[in-house]
Amino acid sequence: ALDNIHLVPIDHNYETVPTALFYDVYDNVIFGRDAISHYVGGGEGRLIRSIKRILGTDLMEKSTIINDRSVKFDTIITTFLDYLKKRTENYCQAELNSVVIGRPVHFQENDEQADRKAQEKLQKLATVVGFKNIIFQYEPIAAAFAHEKNLPQDKLACVVDLGGGTSDFSIIKIGPTYKKKKERSDDILSTYGIRVGGNDLDREFSLASFMPAFGKGTLYGTKNLPVPNFLFSHLSEWSQINFCYTLRNKLLLKDILNQSKSPIKIKRLYDLLDMQLAHSLLKKVEDSKIELTKNSSVNTIFPDLSEKLHFLITPKNLDNAIQNEVIKIKDGITETLTLSGLKSDKIDFVILAGGTCEVPLVKNMIKETFKDAIIAETNKMESVCEGLTLAAQKNFF
Repeated sequence: ALDNIHLVPIDHNYETVPTALFYDVYDNVIFGRDAISHYVGGGEGRLIRSIKRILGTDLMEKSTIINDRSVKFDTIITTFLDYLKKRTENYCQAELNSVVIGRPVHFQENDEQADRKAQEKLQKLATVVGFKNIIFQYEPIAAAFAHEKNLPQDKLACVVDLGGGTSDFSIIKIGPTYKKKKERSDDILSTYGIRVGGNDLDREFSLASFMPAFGKGTLYGTKNLPVPNFLFSHLSEWSQINFCYTLRNKLLLKDILNQSKSPIKIKRLYDLLDMQLAHSLLKKVEDSKIELTKNSSVNTIFPDLSEKLHFLITPKNLDNAIQNEVIKIKDGITETLTLSGLKSDKIDFVILAGGTCEVPLVKNMIKETFKDAIIAETNKMESVCEGLTLAAQKNFF
């Protein structure tokens, strides 16, 4: 029965888990919030985060170095899937053979081949960990299913699902008339997705408000060359940080430091790489973004270097940093409406999914776009999981 569905506390008492793995120096693997805590707390090892962002890219076929050995990214993803499966089986005291996997509408923008390869890879890895029956569902559609079960009357809904690496949108008919149907393709009027998410907001926020303290925008040499921007961009992107910790980059920074017009800042940047602290800094960036959803200013302290750094951040700093990314999200909503043949005033119910919907500039844009609609703001983090469970019930029971 529908009312028997509930989410498993997969990560301690949390029903959601960050896609994070920490490999300690003994090759023990720690997952989720514990992985991030071990790394930020100074544990020796390697943190891997935002692995979903790799799906559909050329990185899927490559490897990374963990504790002096080469490990393929599909092995890392398989390890995380196996953790999820075993945690759930332990909770349910039963073996799981069937699964509905949520996926973004597009893993990569405007690349159907990459989308297909990403789903095929996920299916293969799910088979490796022991799943026999595998179905995929668009995540925004799953979010719609989760909200539909409580609706007393039919609605024309727009789902805005803002994840870490992608933003997905759907226009769908939901309500009592539709929820008992097993086949729902006729109820989905349009779907669209872009490769913009919370990680991109973190990156732009980091570049604008944090990286100047590490030399972004400074000059070096007799020709007054700018310090290469790729360093700051990669250090502000979860999936790219580990590629920055190379001897080549440290030698480059030593050379720049010797010629820098702002040596104190470049020395900080060198230490950030040398001490492998970029994950800790980006976590401070993410935490500051979250705190600004509730506070008028945030005093962020980064104590890990030889000098304690203070960053006084206001909502205006965040808004200015992320405004171009928010425009891209708005354009994604507009394109979804265009594909459905509808204007925004025809939408009477808007479903928000994902923590990025809490960012004030994002939330205000959505409310301004759908002025006449009811905004469903509850269950942002769990609705996709709950909807996937409903899809599993319809397909497997």
